[in-house]
Amino acid sequence: MKPVRLFGDPFATCGASSALRSVLEWCDERGFRPSLCLSPIQPSLGQGDGTIVLGDDAPRPLEDSAISPKLRALIETAAHTALPSTAPVVVFAPQRWRQDMVALAGLEWPKACAVLVGGVDSPEATLTRVEGELRWAGTEDPAICSDLDQLEAWADLPSPPANGPVLHVGSGDPSAGTDVAIRAFFAACNDSQRTLRIVLPKDSAVAAARFASLVNETFGTTALQRVEFVLADLAPEHAADCAAALLPLRRLFAGESLAQLLASGRPVVATRYHATAPALAAPSVCVPVGGAITMGQDGLPWCEPDLKNVIAALKHALSDAEKAKVIGQRARAHALAELSADRPAAPPKRMQKPRTRPVVALEAPFFEVSSSSELSIDTARALARRGNVELKLVPSGSFRHGLDALRERAPGLESLLSRDPGDVDLWLSTGWPPRVDRPSCRTFASRIDWEYGALPTDLSPLVISEADAVVVHSRHVERTVADAGCSADRIVRIPHGVDGAVFCEDGPADAELVAWKGDLPMVLFVGGMVFRKGFDVLVRMALEATRRGAKFALCLKAVGHDQHYAGYHMEDLAKRLASIPGAPPVRILDADVSREKLASIYRAADLLVHPYRGEGFGLPVLEARACGVPVLVTSGGATDDFAFGRGCVGIPSTRRAIELGGAHMGEPWLLEPDGEAASALLAQCIQQLQQLKAAAREEAPAVRAAHTWEAAAEAIERLALGEQSNARRVSKKTTLSAL
Repeated sequence: MKPVRLFGDPFATCGASSALRSVLEWCDERGFRPSLCLSPIQPSLGQGDGTIVLGDDAPRPLEDSAISPKLRALIETAAHTALPSTAPVVVFAPQRWRQDMVALAGLEWPKACAVLVGGVDSPEATLTRVEGELRWAGTEDPAICSDLDQLEAWADLPSPPANGPVLHVGSGDPSAGTDVAIRAFFAACNDSQRTLRIVLPKDSAVAAARFASLVNETFGTTALQRVEFVLADLAPEHAADCAAALLPLRRLFAGESLAQLLASGRPVVATRYHATAPALAAPSVCVPVGGAITMGQDGLPWCEPDLKNVIAALKHALSDAEKAKVIGQRARAHALAELSADRPAAPPKRMQKPRTRPVVALEAPFFEVSSSSELSIDTARALARRGNVELKLVPSGSFRHGLDALRERAPGLESLLSRDPGDVDLWLSTGWPPRVDRPSCRTFASRIDWEYGALPTDLSPLVISEADAVVVHSRHVERTVADAGCSADRIVRIPHGVDGAVFCEDGPADAELVAWKGDLPMVLFVGGMVFRKGFDVLVRMALEATRRGAKFALCLKAVGHDQHYAGYHMEDLAKRLASIPGAPPVRILDADVSREKLASIYRAADLLVHPYRGEGFGLPVLEARACGVPVLVTSGGATDDFAFGRGCVGIPSTRRAIELGGAHMGEPWLLEPDGEAASALLAQCIQQLQQLKAAAREEAPAVRAAHTWEAAAEAIERLALGEQSNARRVSKKTTLSAL
């Protein structure tokens, strides 16, 4: 069957949607296997009618009386069909949105062999054009892959049972990490009767006996009853009753098996380093294990899995059957999209002109509304203004907002978006989780923003040795990365900046907030209403300061409540605060706002309070200072880099160990602000507000001058220029042959 991805809204009443439905009905007759991509459905475009549920899993069509049951079944099937990411894409959109939709389709599916416009001719003619593109494209094999029909056989397995065995695919030599798998299994599953199934090659009886002796000598004779050895080629029936797969690989010895196990729908616990990253790089498709690059017994390098990380990862994979299913579903879709052999070939690399400037690719979630997105947009603006590098923007993450939203937030950057930036001098990847597979570049820089004092072990060896440079934005994170073992010459600290033309004291204050607060001073909080940001501490401060006689209004500018902090923010606590007799007036702002609007909110405030427990930088504190607003902020963390001097009041804090899931390169910790001292300081700040405000306004120009996006852009330019001639380049071929 020939693959084709249909990109559009099948439920709208416009001609483009009608054409999409017609092509879908013709696919089977012409021998096509269609997949339906529903991401272009956006309420802002007015295309959808509420009949599509978009979620983390595959979208599900709902009842729609205007569409026949037969066609609805076709849509349902296509919406759940996974195809190779290189399949041709046909875009169906009304003419006024067509250009944007074609651009978005290309950005969302950058490996697609072709992006075509549908609805301009008959269904038969459209599919004929697709056939032509498939013939022209040819085929290719990913570095780690399996035949599509084999992947589909694995994908037909039912959901993993909660209490099934753990499956390990081993070999007679140390490359598969079978010894690590045995030790991790008995450590993670010591309190259960779960079994370990070890599949070895047919001629591995000697190896099986050796591993049985390891079990007997280490865990006792009775432990052998919980280990099953299977000497056979790996097949779907070996995984059918299993709850998870365990692959603590030292070297990639069976890439086909890795692809098949990902397609099985079981959570795969696997060592993730540059040999396996081509299969494991997508977010949340496995439970990753870190390790250290070292020399094997044969004198060749391998990645030694961190045993504590393997144990923690296996426990995590087995702890929640529903979460395990979600990981398995993502892995299954990823395997079918990225790891199928003989898939259509991605577009060839374009010929590049001789370079007069270094080429910089900035990878970030540009179509989200998040701190990573906003900071990357400001960085891109500064780099584009300076003109010293050829800049290419590579979108990552979800396409939550379309091109119109990006144009509004970042005029002029649309032309820099790139499906494939080619071979670049510097690739700077930002966003969480970090990119773990090396792109085509001379220098690969990974931006790390971590608040908990000790990095997750699964970020090794990426942070420790694989990325050429690790970019951080505060001394706090710099120390964290250094403590993880990254050498000082590979850590580059590039502080964030502020747009001084927007975030300044001389500008309009938000008129609605000014009217709302009346004669009361306004205390402002900007950030997620979550534990890490100290939101519960803020509530205590507000109540206690009021009890001490302080009079003020409290404005809460929530960030990320419907995205990154969804499900665990404390908005209910904020609402309860507003209902307590004698509490200060509370105003909650939870809508996304422009930078200009945010600056006006700062200027309406009399004091910013940020009693955080953990921050990688703390941009709201810097923005408030740039606007001439005094700040009351936790001492001892990342904000110490810029929250000092006149107009700044520090909240005493102590370091506190914290338990996080998984294994870490040290003990994770947060800062615990002193709640009693913070409350007293808030009351004191309200009493001394006029002096604090005067001092903060006087300091604002110096704050803006010391923290500019131009300085950040200049540091990135130096990184690109300094690494052009001597950066190490690790090609895919070298990586896979050496490891």
